[in-house]
Amino acid sequence: MAHRLAIIGGNIVTPHSVIENGVVLCEDGKITFVGSGKDASPEPGSQIVNATGGIVMPGFIDTHFHGSGGDDVMANGAEGIRRIARALMRFGTTGFLATTIAARHSELMKATEDTLAAEATDRHSPEGAEILGLHIEGPYINLKYKGAQPVEGIRDPNFDECRELLAAADGRIKIMTMAPELPGGMELIAFLKANGVEASLGHSEADYDTALAAIEAGATRATHLFNAMSGVHHRKPGLASAVLNEPGIQAELICDGVHVHPRMAQLAWHAKGRDGVTLITDATAAQGVGDGTFTLGDFQIQVRGPLCTLMDGVTIAGSVLTMNRAVGNAMDFTGMSLIDAAHTSSLAPARACGVADRKGSIEIGKDADLAVLKPDFSVGFTVRAGAVAYEHRA
Repeated sequence: MAHRLAIIGGNIVTPHSVIENGVVLCEDGKITFVGSGKDASPEPGSQIVNATGGIVMPGFIDTHFHGSGGDDVMANGAEGIRRIARALMRFGTTGFLATTIAARHSELMKATEDTLAAEATDRHSPEGAEILGLHIEGPYINLKYKGAQPVEGIRDPNFDECRELLAAADGRIKIMTMAPELPGGMELIAFLKANGVEASLGHSEADYDTALAAIEAGATRATHLFNAMSGVHHRKPGLASAVLNEPGIQAELICDGVHVHPRMAQLAWHAKGRDGVTLITDATAAQGVGDGTFTLGDFQIQVRGPLCTLMDGVTIAGSVLTMNRAVGNAMDFTGMSLIDAAHTSSLAPARACGVADRKGSIEIGKDADLAVLKPDFSVGFTVRAGAVAYEHRA
């Protein structure tokens, strides 16, 4: 018997408009109708989600994300990754890339194996966010811009181990963060492109000319814009300057007000526009837990309010940001519209993951992954594969 779900009464955010008092009808995990409540009504027996007064957005997709709910992608095995997927339901995130930190080759191989095992187990489960692959952040990054990355995991490009990692991942590595100025960096970009992996420039001291060469070699992204990269200077323009100025590169942006000042987020938005920005959280195991001490790979990190640092209390080490808050903050910081926010939090990351044909927007035929938000951007319901996976209860 078909499972039908109807979301009624909310403001439905589609790629081209916001439908007031709209309806989204879903059947067997797919969207079957999007439009005005005057033009359709739920089939008898449908499960009803009342979104009156709220906002209905496509489920968020986080392409740079290390952990949640006390679990770390690299520390808690396949079961930890499965728990992470379930924890994300609270925040409207319905898909993610499990993101590593710079680590020894054996550790990256294990993280890849764990992610694939979790994905295989949960592939058809509507109870958690879909694991869409991996983002390998490092290990081929610049020590001078390591940020919170562990020194022992950082090295120059090694093509033998990279081949082994890509083979083990079987096409599931979608993004790799790397520094193009390292020996073999440009060759690595071309190698990644040839293997269907997006090279993301980050943890790098590349100057403008090196960044340009990297883009010409095939780099398409920049990891957490402004953070852990050479910056914006009027006589010595660095990687951040190139990212702002060059249209061929997509910028990750962390809108927590800690990693990037709101005015700089506004500058990035004005420079890049919606086709050049992807919202991310860079969240750690501390996401959704509160203050305390947690792990990021082998590191201990401490959380105080919105600030997540190494134990020195100074070096920023990921975030506690959630995607629903990233969306609300991004609109507040930059002035982007709801349509723009849906694009940067759902459709743009879906494209990076290679799943935009079935995810990332509220359109007929796409997966019924949706976030029903209250006016303050807190999550009322998360719908995953046409089923209510999370409902906020006061």
